Amino acid sequence: MKALCALALLFGTTAFGASIKCHVIYGGENFLVQASPVASPYLVASQKIGRYFEFKVVYVEAPASAAAINLYTYALASGEPVLIHQSKRRPPFPKNAGKHGFTGLNFVYEPSKGSELQYWCEKVD
Repeated sequence: MKALCALALLFGTTAFGASIKCHVIYGGENFLVQASPVASPYLVASQKIGRYFEFKVVYVEAPASAAAINLYTYALASGEPVLIHQSKRRPPFPKNAGKHGFTGLNFVYEPSKGSELQYWCEKVD
């Protein structure tokens, strides 16, 4: 048990508790981006989605005054990630918030190509 807790601290996540699951749809493909609470939000990496996007979920639980879920979408058309969409959600995060989770269905468009990415997120235990 001590080793598990030490590993969780080493990698900046908590060993127990809820997580966030984001469902991302791009080009007819479904992607899943999951996040557990982190101690260091600046170390969270984004996940490549198709050819033109990256998506990142940062889940901060503590301290309570900073608790939030931050969602970032980056465009990659220029070769370098460029932030094109950001969303911040503060607690409470409803667990059963309907068909498209606590975020609702979001649409993000890559500005130079016009590519569309859709996402929605839910809290899971």
